[in-house]
Amino acid sequence: MPRLPKNFRIAWVTIDELAPIGYLETGPDTAVPTRFQANFALEEPDVAATMEVFVGTDLRPVVLSVAVKGKAAAPVTTSVMRQILVDQLVRAAVEKATVPASVRDEWLATLPLGAQAVDRREASSTADERVRNQADDDARRAARIYSGAVAAGNRAPAVAVANVMNRSRTQAARYIRRARELGLLPPLGSSEGA
Repeated sequence: MPRLPKNFRIAWVTIDELAPIGYLETGPDTAVPTRFQANFALEEPDVAATMEVFVGTDLRPVVLSVAVKGKAAAPVTTSVMRQILVDQLVRAAVEKATVPASVRDEWLATLPLGAQAVDRREASSTADERVRNQADDDARRAARIYSGAVAAGNRAPAVAVANVMNRSRTQAARYIRRARELGLLPPLGSSEGA
């Protein structure tokens, strides 16, 4: 684990789950809420912070908002904001939000029978299947962007995919190749090019 700077220390963190309540399996014995708020008290800098986090099926936490509160004696300034390490806050929040798998199982038991079957099927999928599903979702999105760019007369639709999806051109090319494999885009050699 990287060493934290001397001017940043988390005193404590609490977690509040946000509706709609849901859990994702993170390991054989652990789960994490899909949406939660983390409340922090920092020792250095001397401020309080609140962060809303969403965790998707790829298990990557996404920060939706961050709020920082200072005190009259220690107001929020630009230099204070520079000291707040969001990635460290996210790491501490996810660690604190992680619960035993039994909590997820109890939550699943409260769902209607049809929803339980879908969720259990998703839970039983392997990490490889989740990665494949994410890759196919990315390919579908790339195909929509690519097709829209071609329809708009863009001469570099692959660059449009890279820009819109905020990915490298190499990664965008992979998405486009997968979209062609799925039949979402015409094969190479057609009049539109790559």
